[in-house]
Amino acid sequence: MEFGVHRVIGIEREASAIADATATDNYTVLFVSAGGCRIQIDKKMVEVNEYSLVLVPRGVKIAFDPDERRAFLIIYFSENFFARTDIDASFIRSFKSFDRRQYTYQVLTVPQEYATYYEFVGLQLKLSKQNYNQAIYRDLAHNIVKQVVLLAAIYMEEKGPGELLGYNMDLVRRFEDLVEKNVKKEKRVMYYAGVLNIGSKKLTSLTNEVLGITPKDVITGELLRVSKKSLVESSLSIKQIAWELGYTNVNNFSTFFLKETGVTPKEYRKRWQG
Repeated sequence: MEFGVHRVIGIEREASAIADATATDNYTVLFVSAGGCRIQIDKKMVEVNEYSLVLVPRGVKIAFDPDERRAFLIIYFSENFFARTDIDASFIRSFKSFDRRQYTYQVLTVPQEYATYYEFVGLQLKLSKQNYNQAIYRDLAHNIVKQVVLLAAIYMEEKGPGELLGYNMDLVRRFEDLVEKNVKKEKRVMYYAGVLNIGSKKLTSLTNEVLGITPKDVITGELLRVSKKSLVESSLSIKQIAWELGYTNVNNFSTFFLKETGVTPKEYRKRWQG
């Protein structure tokens, strides 16, 4: 599929549509309106603030969170779809936000006024997809997708060199890797800031700049990912899982899980294991 658009809520759609929307040979733009959303990017659960554009390069795997009930728009397209002219081809290949060697993804905050534009984009792209056999609708789809990408490029440029989201991507990626390796035994932001030899406030500033979320959100997201994986894929008791995740009291683990997901660990396991 050269391009596609879906209004996503969890994974409540056909498997073929999910496969198209998450194919790693496509460029992907998430258009997030009021309320924000949560999505898995490169095997990490990411909480995206409302009124954001998320740009995901080709080759980076995304997946929908089945527990997410906030809607967002996902637009995906191939290089052939975008690169109608040599100028278009040169632009998309040189656009740093779509360069996997530099970024796994980028989050860009847009003005709240773009909420109406969000609805417009969704409706027009859906219409174009339904009538893609007609040249005028193919042109419409191309122009709208190009407009969205150019919007992102303009906002990136306005931030100026050194202020672009992802400027400190390497440090943030090191933080994410540390969290992934140590979250079972260490959940304090101060610990990770110390390992990285920066202050907690600096780490908060960096993750807000690059990811649009706090260090605590990153730690919570990874802890939830590991928790859910253990509950669904392992035969360990909930008490054993809690212990493995660093909780000496299973009630503390259950309270955390209930607060973040709205269900208890036992209910979550039952839902997915039947």
